[in-house]
Amino acid sequence: MGGGAERADESPAEAAGSMRGGMNTSLAALALGVLAIVGGHLLDGGELGALLHATALLIVLGGSFSALLLQTPRAVLRRGLAQARCLADDTEPDPETSIQSMVEHSRLSRSSGFLALEPAARSAPDPFLQRALEMLADGAGPDELRRTLTIDLETFEASERQACRIWESLGAYAPTMGIIGAVMGLIQVMQNLTQPGALGSGIAVAFVSTLYGVSFANLLFLPLAGRIRARILDEVRLRRMLLEGFGAVAEGVHPRLVERRMRGHLAPAEAA
Repeated sequence: MGGGAERADESPAEAAGSMRGGMNTSLAALALGVLAIVGGHLLDGGELGALLHATALLIVLGGSFSALLLQTPRAVLRRGLAQARCLADDTEPDPETSIQSMVEHSRLSRSSGFLALEPAARSAPDPFLQRALEMLADGAGPDELRRTLTIDLETFEASERQACRIWESLGAYAPTMGIIGAVMGLIQVMQNLTQPGALGSGIAVAFVSTLYGVSFANLLFLPLAGRIRARILDEVRLRRMLLEGFGAVAEGVHPRLVERRMRGHLAPAEAA
């Protein structure tokens, strides 16, 4: 979990441990946006075929992803593409389950010693929890534990935020590529002024490219970047809560105090 380097294909949600599910609204919201644009076009008397143009799609998506590939390291690109799974996955970190697990770790360590946490370390679902439990079993002090886990957390957050930026970049590139497509279409129009029958395709490329560029940016790329940022924020907060819990366990405080410290990281509605 620390830094995302140990399991590059692991989603941040999976790495956070406990999850809670909910109704998927991402795909429904995306479908609603597309329906609004297409429906408005049809209600205004337009034809669906007028919005479908392979050349414009190739210019916008091909150009945008080409620019992205040029600027982005391969590992960052893989991580960013994996983050897009949140479109189909609305599960969220479940702090309550994490709190109860930490309380159990506290009770076990107080009754049987820190070595009793070794089985939990071996079965931990991700590297962050495994490392923390191993350090407890090895007798690491609270300060050393917090220092190590803080480094892991900072590395993880920086890695996830860097990967998220690919969607922000696509949101910037797509409208620009739409403008390039529009210019190309206008060039074609100017070259065929003496052939009225050939003007239609050039005009279609010009307007549909701009539509594709703005639509992809504002209906998909930028909203997806915002959703990923929110997911990262939730997971970082959960990991800070876990870090507080592990530090309290290392100090040997009472399980009720461990729970109280961890709940301090929750919003009032969650802590109730």
